[in-house]
Amino acid sequence: MQNYYEILGVSRDASTEEIKNAFRRLAKKYHPDSSGGEEDKERFQEIQEAYAVLSNPDKRKVYDYYGHSAYRSSYHAQHGAHQNPHEHGHSHAHGDGGCENCGGEGGEGCSGDCANCSNHGEDRKPYREEEDDPELFRHAVRVAVWLEMEETFREVTKRTVFKERTVNPQPGAAQKYIEKEWEIEVRIPANSYENQRYRLEDVAYGEKSRELVRRLLAENPDNFYTAIILLRDRKDYTRQAYHLYHDFKIDFHTLVLGGMIRVPGMTGEILFDLPPCTSPEKKVRIPGQGLNYPPKVGKRGDLYLNLHIKMPGDLTERQKAAFEMLREAFEESA
Repeated sequence: MQNYYEILGVSRDASTEEIKNAFRRLAKKYHPDSSGGEEDKERFQEIQEAYAVLSNPDKRKVYDYYGHSAYRSSYHAQHGAHQNPHEHGHSHAHGDGGCENCGGEGGEGCSGDCANCSNHGEDRKPYREEEDDPELFRHAVRVAVWLEMEETFREVTKRTVFKERTVNPQPGAAQKYIEKEWEIEVRIPANSYENQRYRLEDVAYGEKSRELVRRLLAENPDNFYTAIILLRDRKDYTRQAYHLYHDFKIDFHTLVLGGMIRVPGMTGEILFDLPPCTSPEKKVRIPGQGLNYPPKVGKRGDLYLNLHIKMPGDLTERQKAAFEMLREAFEESA
């Protein structure tokens, strides 16, 4: 089965303009008015479906998150087919199916990166992620755990504060709601990912924090306490879903001659063999060196290098002579 990128004949990091151009080219070729064949009609419908998703940044983000099969089931359900409401992993905080963070309804109109619409991944015992049960989400209390991007690859212990808004037990009080606040320490396992969620009782670290969680569960049996993973951005990296982009300065002679370069990565230094005559305008892809995917989707995204020529400072006489020889050699061959 072809995915939407293959249907349009574009890469996964294709720009919106590239997707639009591919659609126009294929739509012209397979439009029923120009062909009329049954196979071409089916092909045209596939092209329309792929473009409807990939041309919409929010839908594309959700599609990349869940994968082709899961998203396609959701897409056809939204266009008339029957669908199990939990078939593709969505869950919501409200009984009406809406999302309190984005106002969407799962894959349709939802950005896919909010706390209520994120993929749960697989169980990693003894760490159990939040269960796909709408009754649990109705009374969910979430504590945000902020991680640096590189911290997602190792086990880390973090302190965090979370607040819970509850009905004021005092009858006739002017303030209808009161806010409680707790500090808690959690231990997050290695290879976590953005929007991953864990039961708080599974990740609470230290007797003091575990006792607090036990007390909260005893006092509020209808509540479901979870820890959700959020990521801080790094100045030297730009992220797009699970892919990372890094501006990398490189010597002119290495661009021309090629050779081994040392690239800073999330889990340490990466050695990459750069091919000769690499254009500085080209993005260099280092597969599998991005952020962790949810287990259902894959292992890791990719790292892309935006190459920039590193200009030398003051040249030695030998270096000047070498560049003069290089200029003469190129002028001779021109």
